[in-house]
Order: sequence, then C-alpha cells, then structure tokens
Amino acid sequence: MNTINLLPGWALAASNLDALRQTLQASLPNHAVVSHELPPMQMSNLESDLEQLAGTLQPGWLVGWSLGGVLAIQLLRRYPERFCGVATIASNACFAARADWSQAMPADTFKAFFNEAREKPEKILKRFALLVTQGAAQPREVSRQLQWSDADPLQRLNHLALLGVLDNRVHLRRCEQPVLHCLAAQDALVPSTVAAELQALNAQAKVSVHPQSSHALPLEQPEWLAQQISNWVQQT
Repeated sequence: MNTINLLPGWALAASNLDALRQTLQASLPNHAVVSHELPPMQMSNLESDLEQLAGTLQPGWLVGWSLGGVLAIQLLRRYPERFCGVATIASNACFAARADWSQAMPADTFKAFFNEAREKPEKILKRFALLVTQGAAQPREVSRQLQWSDADPLQRLNHLALLGVLDNRVHLRRCEQPVLHCLAAQDALVPSTVAAELQALNAQAKVSVHPQSSHALPLEQPEWLAQQISNWVQQT
C-alpha cells in the first residue's frame, strides 16, 4: 500500500494541494502521491457516495484537508482493508460545535454560513477565502493562490451539510489504524485548542500543531506538513 491519496477541503480544488503533493513525493520517493477532487456527495446517499469515492482511490494512505479529512476518517472506518491510516489537515472530529464538543466552530456561526451559502452562493467563496486565510502571515497573497473546485452551488451546499452533520468522534476513538492530526495555531475555522480533545479520543494518534499558520496550512506550510506526514508514514 504505497499510495498516498490527498483530498481537498470544502469548495477547494485538488490543485491547492500541489505544493504538498510535490514536497511529499520528494520525501517519500517509493510512494505514489496522488491528489483527488471531491465528488458530488450528500447525506441522504452517503453510503453509496463513500463507496464510489473509495473506488476511485488507490489502496494506501488517506490525507485529507478540512472536509477531506472528515471524509477520510469515514472512508477508513468503512474500508480498513483498503486504507491503512489517515492524516487530517486542519480538520476536526466535529466541525460545528456540540454541547459536548465545544472546541469547534460555534453552531450559530456555522448555521449563518450555511444559510449564506444557500441564499447568496455568488458571494460565499469570497467570504470563505477570508476565513481560510485569516491568521496567515500574508493573507492576501495566500487568498490569491486559492483555487476553487468546479462544484456547482448545490453540490457545495451538500458538502457543507456533510461538514455540519458528520461526527467522527466514535470512529476516531475506535480506530486501530495509525492516525495523524495536523493543526494550525492561527486557524479561524478549526481551533488548534482542539488538539487535546483529539488526543484524548485516541491515545495512539499523533497530533502536531504548527505555531503560526492559518487554515490554509497546505499552501502556507507544505514543507512542514510533508515532514510531519512522511515521518509518520515511515514510523508506522
């Protein structure tokens, strides 16, 4: 299982992972590092959609950014014989806060963002870009680098619903395969303070926090991410 599958975040094209893919490939020359677009998915058809997504990926490792990390954990739970471990990037066990999971985006904030995505889809990407790059050393420069997926507004809304509903805490707690969480201290979407909670879910997991980066961790710190992931893969 020498393939590393990279999955992007919400509304983001796989090309945003190019710097990470290239750096990771140089670090792990015996592995094939491949990035994939997120396909159309929805909660009402989740099992079938995950099955189809799994079929497009090569057996091996899963690395997911934000929504991609949430889906990677879902895939690992369902297909442990196909995928040998998961690394998440700026991703949370619950993206939106619950009564018993406070280190996440406030539920009211997520609801307002979801409603705006539904009512003003033409404006939502600009607002999202500001959130993704908030906390970056050079937010405008990073924002200009962001590349959006070809998903239409309905597909984006369905993906956003998945992000708000899916809860990976039980999956992470029961996971026996290697898990790595990479967080960013200045992330405006996934608070790095969730590191302790993620570690508590699974004592065997590794949790790393970059001290400066924003949610755009793969664009800002591809070398740091590649080092974290390559070391983790080689040690497991």
